[in-house]
Amino acid sequence: MRSSITLKLIKMKTITTLLLLGVATFLVTSCKKDVHVSPTASEITPDSAAGGALLTITGSGLRNIESIVFDLGNVPVAFNPNFNIDNVVLFRVPTDANVGDQHIVFTTTTGYQFSLPFRVLAVPSLVSAFPQEWEAGGTVTITGNYLSTVNHVAIVGSADTATIVSRDAKQLVVTLPATDQGKVKLAITNSAGTSITPFSLVNMDKQLKFFTDGYGSGMQDWSWDASSISNDPNFAVASNSSLKESYSKGGWQGLSFHSDNPISISDYTTLSFYVKGGTEDNTVDVAPDAISSGTGKIVKVTVPANVWTFVNIPVVGNYDGVVCQRFNFQIEGNNDADQVLYYDNVLLVK
Repeated sequence: MRSSITLKLIKMKTITTLLLLGVATFLVTSCKKDVHVSPTASEITPDSAAGGALLTITGSGLRNIESIVFDLGNVPVAFNPNFNIDNVVLFRVPTDANVGDQHIVFTTTTGYQFSLPFRVLAVPSLVSAFPQEWEAGGTVTITGNYLSTVNHVAIVGSADTATIVSRDAKQLVVTLPATDQGKVKLAITNSAGTSITPFSLVNMDKQLKFFTDGYGSGMQDWSWDASSISNDPNFAVASNSSLKESYSKGGWQGLSFHSDNPISISDYTTLSFYVKGGTEDNTVDVAPDAISSGTGKIVKVTVPANVWTFVNIPVVGNYDGVVCQRFNFQIEGNNDADQVLYYDNVLLVK
């Protein structure tokens, strides 16, 4: 009887021990499955790019990444974590990411974070050019932003390229080549991409010149009641000297250019010039004269006092179909004092 009871106790202990061992094994196995493996990123390609560029992260344990943030300004990335795989994550640089060196911060579903260094680039921002005219070999300064890494400048629509003289973040100085085009835009490329100038530059070698450093070929001074000095070196904006025009108080005097040959204005797109104002604001009436065909229009130009102003008058709507031999720049009267205005780079532009 006793031995039977003892045998039963031994069997029960054995079963209990086996059950405990089984539970322990299950718990150990379960714990091993729940052990957190930290993700590792071995490479980001490329390591610098502009907004919208596709980036690739390679490594291991990347499947559980649920958020990505560019830490300069905490700009989040819009992406779908369901497309993640263990060793590759693809996403794009946010278009509103802040430009400059920063880190991309990755967060997993467990809250684990890691980061990678990155540089957000920007394509050139192009605001203005000075001067806006050039002759072959002449230099032009482009003002804007993100210009320090510019590596190529080309004339849009041709194989002609410019030579980079100097560059920094805000300014780019280039030497422009000879080209068959009369009016051009530039394609400017930096390490982020290419931008095209929103403004055009005038190729002086292809234009009809009334006055640049002096009177153009076949041009004469036919001004009335006004005094002209054709080579004044004291004030010039786009060349070495300007045309100084003195207008007497209260008069309606005119600066007038006369061409030896008839000018078909419809062969051009704009009449452009620089003018420096006198001691007060003035209005100058600009119109063709000695017209053999077509109907000319007077265009009134406001000339602010004491500063240079660039004027660009479209041919279409103002001088369509006109063939003439003169162009007049007549100051409106009733001035409070004598006025001296300076003109530079007076051109008909193709």
